[in-house]
Amino acid sequence: MESGCIIVSLIYVEKIMRATNYGIRPTLKNWRNLLLGSMIVASKVWDDLSMWNIEFLFACTDHPVNFTLQRINELERAVLFFLNFEVKVLASEYAKYYFLIHSLLFQNGLRRGSNILK
Repeated sequence: MESGCIIVSLIYVEKIMRATNYGIRPTLKNWRNLLLGSMIVASKVWDDLSMWNIEFLFACTDHPVNFTLQRINELERAVLFFLNFEVKVLASEYAKYYFLIHSLLFQNGLRRGSNILK
């Protein structure tokens, strides 16, 4: 998965929050589901060679939360539904989030080198 997917995933999470009038937002109980679903969709939109859902399953196998292939498919469908299947991210929107993350990392002393995502 390319590093740009992380930014696109964040954009999707915020779009879902706005689309549901903040009825869906990250909580202690749902953040893994929300983030994984967003990352799956982001990977398929952003990456030239996206992972298949079965590969996401293998990536999550050693995680304390055991996802099934059925659950991964459900998460992908739910994210697409809440995004109203509008997965396009404008370059200006991506740049806004990229530089926001960049400045937050810099302010907190976490920025290393010229590329914030390395």
